[in-house]
Amino acid sequence: MTEEQETKPILWVDFVRLFAAFLVVLAHIDGWGAGPDWAKFFYYTISRLGVPFFFLISGYLLLSKEEDVWTFLKKRASRIAIPFLAWSIFYDLLYSRPFDESGVTIEGILKMFVRILRGPRGGHLWFVYSLLGLYLLTPILRVFVAKAKTSELYYYIGIWFLAAPVLYIVEGLTPLRNGFEIYYVGGYIGYFLVGYVLGRMEITPLVTRLALAVFIATFAFSFFVFSYGFPPPDNELPFRSYPSLNIILMSMGAFMLVRAAGEKTSNPVLRFSGWVGKSSFGIYLFHFMVIGWVAEMWKGFGFNPATGNSLIVLPAVALVVFLISWGVVFVISKIPFLRAIV
Repeated sequence: MTEEQETKPILWVDFVRLFAAFLVVLAHIDGWGAGPDWAKFFYYTISRLGVPFFFLISGYLLLSKEEDVWTFLKKRASRIAIPFLAWSIFYDLLYSRPFDESGVTIEGILKMFVRILRGPRGGHLWFVYSLLGLYLLTPILRVFVAKAKTSELYYYIGIWFLAAPVLYIVEGLTPLRNGFEIYYVGGYIGYFLVGYVLGRMEITPLVTRLALAVFIATFAFSFFVFSYGFPPPDNELPFRSYPSLNIILMSMGAFMLVRAAGEKTSNPVLRFSGWVGKSSFGIYLFHFMVIGWVAEMWKGFGFNPATGNSLIVLPAVALVVFLISWGVVFVISKIPFLRAIV
């Protein structure tokens, strides 16, 4: 690859990452605006792209590299594991208040780490648990994608589609049940492999048109599902979860469209997205706190968050939260003993 070819993907990756970070923030803006309801469902449907974008980006970046297992794990520990542990402790202290009555004790500290091991201490941290699990498999996946034929790579992705989204629909909407042990190829591993494939794919006019058609069709279907409550809300897997067929296809189509836009956008925009992209993980970890601050501040001014046109209010609040989160994370990143947590 030429130097230009090596740097070009980094630019569009930052552009996609900027979209992903904002959409994750938008997904968590709840209780703002008075309607119309279709506007809320519209933004909610769009926001479902945020987490898949992060998985797709990670798959493309990590599976395209060659490095030994120890080097890879050491990098991930400093970039992901340390911030994850720091913010898990922070959210546990904030929500569980483990030392309020008995003070700081060894037993209390041990119980806190047990809670962290058992599950997210902040609702949005579930993503990091899934990501860390995928990181443990990444060295193995790298060997696979490096040695596999294109047909073998597509074969694995096809099994993933069968084991996750297709079976979710079959088992969610019919009495049929699968008895074969193929679920271990499910989860979010397919997003990694799909991201690797889509990130290396040449974007032609035909690919762009196909991506647009897929995105429009699956967005319309997802919007219908969220708006009219189909299937029943107690059955999330078939059409509502991130590994559901419509969300996967919608994410794939949108990923290619945003990637294409990133490759054609102006240099100032790319520089801006690269600047913000460095803070995207910190924004993800921190924005939950800012949402609460903004809501309390708005109420403190005597205003009710549940007023105004949702078509305007929801993206406006998301933008405010995003910019504040970015600003705080940027400041933290400049402090030597705190930069490791963002």
